Amino acid sequence: PDDAGPILGRALVDLMRATGIPGGLAAVGYGEDDVTALVEGTIVQQRLLGNAPRDVSQDDLAGVFRRAMRYW
Repeated sequence: PDDAGPILGRALVDLMRATGIPGGLAAVGYGEDDVTALVEGTIVQQRLLGNAPRDVSQDDLAGVFRRAMRYW
């Protein structure tokens, strides 16, 4: 169980590479300057965020988008 997150992460990256999916948001044209707009567009999607196991703040979302810019 302690290794489940890293194992799943590696498996997803392997699948993304094998299928040619871009390696992050930067690969499809997004950058740091877009984070605020991405957060603002996401925070209003409560039907999706309501399924999260904890409350999601704008700072949380900004961190997710920043980390999603480049996976490899």
